[in-house]
Amino acid sequence: MEKYGFVYLWFDRKHKRYYVGCHWGTVDDGYLCSSKWMRKSYNRRPQDFRRRILKTNLTREQMYIEEQKYFDMIKKEEIKVRYYNLHLSSKKPWHAYPESVKTVGQKISHSKKGKSLPCTPEKAAAISAAKKGKALTEEHKTALTGIKKKPHTNEWKQANSERMKEQWNNGSRKRAEPKQTMSREEQDRLCSAQLKSRWSDPIWAEKQREKLRVSAKKRWDQHYINKSKQQEQLVT
Repeated sequence: MEKYGFVYLWFDRKHKRYYVGCHWGTVDDGYLCSSKWMRKSYNRRPQDFRRRILKTNLTREQMYIEEQKYFDMIKKEEIKVRYYNLHLSSKKPWHAYPESVKTVGQKISHSKKGKSLPCTPEKAAAISAAKKGKALTEEHKTALTGIKKKPHTNEWKQANSERMKEQWNNGSRKRAEPKQTMSREEQDRLCSAQLKSRWSDPIWAEKQREKLRVSAKKRWDQHYINKSKQQEQLVT
């Protein structure tokens, strides 16, 4: 099936919120949108969403131009409030323009033009033969052996213990000062400020409300089950 570009508009009737986007494909290929926020809401309650096709049968370049036209109609203060869109700029990836589309092979071939070829087997054999028979110097050997960690002897442990005792006695070694902890009032004030700033974020607030709804439904279902069991026991 031949692909084409189109611009679409989603509407969430529960929160009266919109989402504008574009897609290269077909209107019935199952594509939803690129917004994680809207996809999560759609997966929870797809019955509340309706899509409308604004423009169709567009080229890649025309698709992003038309999308930007609808973005220009949205006010900045409506972002995250009336729209699921978080940005008002149309993305223009490299594949939006036919002249910039290249296969992986063409890109690799173009990047390697004018550069030296990889090492041939003959060249590798010549380098290996040149390095054979060369002995390491004493300085090089000493440097390599010094890298390995040697185990501490009993004499070193005894000397280190005496050195640390002397440092404790003369005051050069001291215990670290304990970190100051916040009072209960400061902790409550900081916690309330953080919660206030979080609840001002509509994405975070929507997630928290959904968690509260799910937990409340679980508690009610469990209460209903327990009540039904009690009634069955009374009947029997």
